[in-house]
Amino acid sequence: MQSEPGEVPKTGMAVENPMPGLNDNLKFLGRLLHVQTEAIAYPAPRIVTQVFSNGRVVFSRKSEIPPGGADPRKAEQTREQMRAQHSQTIREISEKQKRILANVNGNPR
Repeated sequence: MQSEPGEVPKTGMAVENPMPGLNDNLKFLGRLLHVQTEAIAYPAPRIVTQVFSNGRVVFSRKSEIPPGGADPRKAEQTREQMRAQHSQTIREISEKQKRILANVNGNPR
């Protein structure tokens, strides 16, 4: 018996996500961070962005996929929501670094 995309098979293992995720690496105050965003269908459709440092999650953001957004016919809408959330997280990391460096250099914003 085959499972539908996004369903959990009877083995309890997750089914491969048909929508590829987004991944970026960036430096934050000399540390390498990895930002990963993916659409997850189980247990509820949502978009998850996680920021990793040395393999550990240091930040996570989740947002619901609008009703019907998990429908393959609306994949581009979900993909755009993923890109927006991923980009927003990267911008926030960059802005935080700028604020920290400005304060360290005596130029508080």
